[in-house]
Amino acid sequence: MKLIVTAGGQGTKLWPYSRESFPKQFQNIISDQSLFCDTINTLQKRFNPRDIIISTKNKYAGIVSRQAPNIPKENYFLEPDFAKNRGPGEGFAFVMMTVKYPTEPFMLIQPDCIRQPEESFLDMIGEAEKLVVSDKKMVTGGIKAAYPIMGIDYIKLGEKLDISSNLQIYRVDSFIPRADDFEKTKELIKDSRVATHSNHVCWYAELALEAYKNHRQDWHQALMKIRDIIVSGGPQSAIDEIYSTMASGATEEVTKHIFPDAYIILLPFRWTDIGTWNSLYEFFSKNGEVYQDGKNIVALNSKESIVKCANNKKIIAAYGLEDLVVIDTNDALLIIPKSKADKVGDLLKEVKERGMANFL
Repeated sequence: MKLIVTAGGQGTKLWPYSRESFPKQFQNIISDQSLFCDTINTLQKRFNPRDIIISTKNKYAGIVSRQAPNIPKENYFLEPDFAKNRGPGEGFAFVMMTVKYPTEPFMLIQPDCIRQPEESFLDMIGEAEKLVVSDKKMVTGGIKAAYPIMGIDYIKLGEKLDISSNLQIYRVDSFIPRADDFEKTKELIKDSRVATHSNHVCWYAELALEAYKNHRQDWHQALMKIRDIIVSGGPQSAIDEIYSTMASGATEEVTKHIFPDAYIILLPFRWTDIGTWNSLYEFFSKNGEVYQDGKNIVALNSKESIVKCANNKKIIAAYGLEDLVVIDTNDALLIIPKSKADKVGDLLKEVKERGMANFL
C-alpha cells in the first residue's frame, strides 16, 4: 500500500500563522518541528520511504525536500499551483497512482493532524489495508464526537462489522455534511451514533476515479486529459492549462455518494485536526483556562480563550477574555470568537478584496 501524505493545502483557517508561501503543515506551530515532519517521521518507523508519497503543489517541492529528505523525489506528486481545494488535488494524486502504482491501494494521510499514540495509528494502517484489499470498499476513519468542531463533516454509524479485528469497524449509515451553526452541531453530536469524520481514506485509485466519473464528470474528464499528457510525456504547461480550468471543490462532492457503501474505522488513537484555532485550543486547554503560547503573555480573569504571539519582544496583556482567539504575528493580528474560528476564511476573502493579498 502507498501512503499519500496530502501536503498541498494553504491552511487558511490557521491564518495569520499559515500563509500561502509557507502553510501550516510546514510550520513549527505546536512543537520544535513541523506537523509535516512529525507525520513523515512517524510513518518511517514502520514503512519504507519508497511507500510514502508526498502530494503537494509544485511551489512547495523545495520545502518538502528540506523537511523530508529521505522521501525519494520520484514519490512527489506535484499538482499545479492553483488553489482548487481537495477534489481536484486528490483527483490528481489518484491519476498519478494509476500511472505509477496501478494495482496498489492507498491511504490519504493529512499531515496537519496530531495522532497519539502513534503506534496505534501505525497498527490501524495495516488493518485498513487488509480490509480494503479484502472487500474493495472505501474505508475511512472517525472518532466519537466529544465536542462540536466547525468545518468538519460527520458520519452516522451503521451496524458493526462482525470480523476478527482489534478495531471497531462499522458500516456507514449516512454522511452528514459540515454545518456553519455551532449550536446545531452541538445538538447533532448528542447522538451516540454520530462520529466526527477523521479522514484516513483507504481505497484504490481506479475505483476513486470511477466515482469521480459517476458524480463529478467535469473533474473526471479533466483528470483523464491530464493522465493522457502524463503517459505520453507531454509538457507541464499542458497539464497546468487543463488543471487551471477545473472547478474548485471538496472531495466529499464525490465521496458523499460512496459513503453509504463504505466502512468507517473508529480511530484507536487520539486524533486532533489542527484545522482551526478552536481545535488547537481543544487539544492544549485544561479545565477551560486560557491557552497561552508566547514568552510575554499576561491574561487575567479570562477563560476559554487562546492567545498566541510570535514576537518574543512584544507583550500581550489581556483582561476578561472569554471565548476569544487572539493571534499576533509580526505583520498581522487576528481577533475572533473561538466559536467562530472557522470564519477566518471569510475574513481573508475580504482582505483579498481590499487589495491586501500580500498578507495572505
